[in-house]
Amino acid sequence: MDDPLNDPHLRFRHLAEVLDQMPVGVSIAEAPSGKLLFNNAEALRLLRLPLRTMPGFDSHTAHGAIVFEGRPADPQQSPIIRALRGEHVGPEEINYLRGDGTTVCLLVNARPVRNATGGIVEAVATFSDVTDKKLAELRLQDAETKLQLAVDMASLGFWEWDIASNDAYFSPHWKRQIGYQDHEITNRFDEWLRRVHPDDLRMTQERIQDFLQNPTQDYRIEFRFRHRDKSYRWIQAKARLVLDEHGRPQRMIGTHLDITDHKQREEQVRQTVQHDRLTGLPNRALLLELADGWLSAAQRSGKLFAVLFIDLDEFKPINDSYGHHIGDLVLKEVAMRLKTSFRSQDIIGRLGGDEFVVLVTQLDNALGAAHAAQHAVRQLSLPYRIQDLELRTSPSIGISLFPGHGKDIASLLRNADTAMYEAKQRGKASYRFYAGGGDAIVDPGQIDQRLRTGFAHNELQLYFQPIVDMHTHRLMAVEALLRWPGADGSFVPPDVFLPVAEQNGMMREIGGWVLREACAQHGRWRQEGLRAIEIGINLSAMEFRDASLANALASTMPRLDIDPRLLWFEISDRALTGNLDYAVCALNELKALGMRITLDDFGAGYASLEQLSRLPIDRVKIDRSLIATLPNDRASIAVIEAAIVYGHSLGIEVIAEGLESEEVRGFLEQRHCYQAQGYFLARPMPGAEFSAWYRRAGLH
Repeated sequence: MDDPLNDPHLRFRHLAEVLDQMPVGVSIAEAPSGKLLFNNAEALRLLRLPLRTMPGFDSHTAHGAIVFEGRPADPQQSPIIRALRGEHVGPEEINYLRGDGTTVCLLVNARPVRNATGGIVEAVATFSDVTDKKLAELRLQDAETKLQLAVDMASLGFWEWDIASNDAYFSPHWKRQIGYQDHEITNRFDEWLRRVHPDDLRMTQERIQDFLQNPTQDYRIEFRFRHRDKSYRWIQAKARLVLDEHGRPQRMIGTHLDITDHKQREEQVRQTVQHDRLTGLPNRALLLELADGWLSAAQRSGKLFAVLFIDLDEFKPINDSYGHHIGDLVLKEVAMRLKTSFRSQDIIGRLGGDEFVVLVTQLDNALGAAHAAQHAVRQLSLPYRIQDLELRTSPSIGISLFPGHGKDIASLLRNADTAMYEAKQRGKASYRFYAGGGDAIVDPGQIDQRLRTGFAHNELQLYFQPIVDMHTHRLMAVEALLRWPGADGSFVPPDVFLPVAEQNGMMREIGGWVLREACAQHGRWRQEGLRAIEIGINLSAMEFRDASLANALASTMPRLDIDPRLLWFEISDRALTGNLDYAVCALNELKALGMRITLDDFGAGYASLEQLSRLPIDRVKIDRSLIATLPNDRASIAVIEAAIVYGHSLGIEVIAEGLESEEVRGFLEQRHCYQAQGYFLARPMPGAEFSAWYRRAGLH
């Protein structure tokens, strides 16, 4: 009996049974005709053919390939025909028109079958249905297209930050927002950070850290961002946090929206609402807002802040005689003259009618406010040439000073208004300071007379403020501070009376009294059993520039019962302006007498680090205006750190003035600045009170 396996028809049926079990479609075509020899059951199902195709069935009439646009493809490019030509095809995604007229997307592979001599005898194609996958891709592509359209319409830029690696992704539109092409910016978080406006950087970094620590909160922030053209654009950023499997922050994903136009419109509205329509000056609302910021700055820096309340004399007759139109032109001219009469940092506003206010900032003393008022009186009293008219008016100005005349802007305005009425009653075209407590309004001339009388009656007093080494808990020295108590128990600020003493020639006499009284107090402390305490004495700029100073001290010191090495002369860095060579020579003369030198107010903007190396000084005090901004002001931190490092490298002791908190103390100690002076350690106090404080403090 013949072997059934030798029967080719029987072998084909066995092969067909095996192929019918496969989960993919299989088609076999003969060479070279391309006639289909076989389609398995899955192929018939996928192609929707009603009957199993027998050998010789024309493949082109059974099914045909079409392209995505719906046009029929060239039959010669079908995978099975290409395989008959010797190609290895696939995998390829191809749309097929099925036997029932529907379309299916097939993933096709086709290979040639060769005989022993290498000739192609058949081609085999396998295929599977990927229609659902293709539809999903098309839907995703359509969604991405719509999303991109929405993004473009909304002008959103996307970004993503990998927190661990610091890598970032910035979308092309994000880069176009700031003027760059896609390839021109590297994908690093640092690239984003360095473009944030310096004034917004700390706030932005802190906001990110808060969000990482508390990701449940909403992340929404506005900041300025540098454009390629060097301008800054306002950006609104929103973000969400992606956590890893342990719940730790892994990535931030967010958007950028350029809101510069919105900010500009917002500013235009604010300018309209907060500015006087006639003159363009800030109105009352804006003045109050700006004043709050300057009052806080004055409190930190220790500088004076003055409010000048200005009312025009004889302005009503101008309105009555020539009409409000002419009066308005006069008011506009007054505004222009005020702008040119004051510094750019001062704030000029109009309250209404003929009332103006000037906020004079960062004053060293009350004379600065007086000089500003004098200049304003001169400028505003000049004739006003309006059309064909020559008109005249003048200002009456009242001045109040922060903090002596009020702790808030409402009090300062009220007291400056009171002083203005006093100036008007005393002859107009003048200014007056507010005195308070029902006393007469005072001006520099009145201070001069009161100072002469007070000095003659021994009204001046010395207070002493300790300088402490916080690391060793040791008293380094005390600074002698001049005080002038009034009859009501309040004090006339030194910034008010010392400039007058310099102008009227009393400074040398007062300086001599301070030296003698400080040395006498030192003797009293020694008699009480206190150790020899070093005393710092302030020299005014006028005393320091006096060429006879060293000779006068040389004749005075032998009569004082104190070792000169216990005396420190404190020279403000403002006194060094001008001839540095003279300053070096004068300081060397003082040191030759045995005294030591402290450079006061360093960082206020006069002496530089380079000058420290040239000056024969032993100590340097960092100005309280810098210490007051710690630990948040980057510019102050840079100056302070440089002064500490540079001073220590030169063997100069570095002292921080105005220490007022534990936080600032910690900041200074971290940077090895241990010597400090300020209310956090001790307030200035009379000599007897200092003795008791010293014993209680347990310093050594």
